[in-house]
Parts: sequence; C-alpha cells; structure tokens
Amino acid sequence: MAAKGILWGIVFFLTAAIYAAIPTYLIVRYWVWLNSFPVYTISLLMLFLWIVAIIIVLIYIVAMVRAFIQRNNEEGLGIPKGVKGFGLVSTVVVLVFILIWYLIFNQIAFFSMVPP
Repeated sequence: MAAKGILWGIVFFLTAAIYAAIPTYLIVRYWVWLNSFPVYTISLLMLFLWIVAIIIVLIYIVAMVRAFIQRNNEEGLGIPKGVKGFGLVSTVVVLVFILIWYLIFNQIAFFSMVPP
C-alpha cells in the first residue's frame, strides 16, 4: 500500500513540474512577441492562463505532499478521483507528445519553439 502512495506522489510531482515549467518557459520566451501586438488582450489572456497553471501546480504540490504523508493509510490517500485522473491523463498525454516530438524532430517539444 505504501508503494501506491509513493507512485501517486511521483505522478503528482511530474504533473506539477510540467504545469510549472512549460507555461513559465513559454510566457517568458514569448513575452516580447505578445506585447508587440497593438491590443494587449493576448498578453492578458496568456497571463490569466499562466496564473491558472500556477494554481494547478499548487494543487498538485499539495496532493503530492498528501500522497507521500498518507502512503501507509489503509483507507486510501484521501485524494479526489478527479485530481488523480486529471494528473495521470495530462501527464501521460504531455509526456507522449514530448516523446513523439523528439522521435520525429529530434528536439524537445515546447522548449525548442522560437518566437516568430
């Protein structure tokens, strides 16, 4: 039962790392390009989406800590199924996308993108 909690903690850590690193890198990398438009709506939308990503990161950090602390609990981890499902599915989808992108283009997806 302890291994289940540790595995969920690792999944939650990967989810938090993905949702912290990719949006932060893209917002920093594209910020000058986003502000080159005469209307700042796109910049505000990207800031809003970045803040949402940071909130998701905080949720998964808390879930990760809870999974590690309660790994020996007999009744389960106490983490909602939606948090587990979204974390697992989104992590698998992003990692598969990065792997396929690397196999096709020999570059790391998201981090090899350059502003136009």
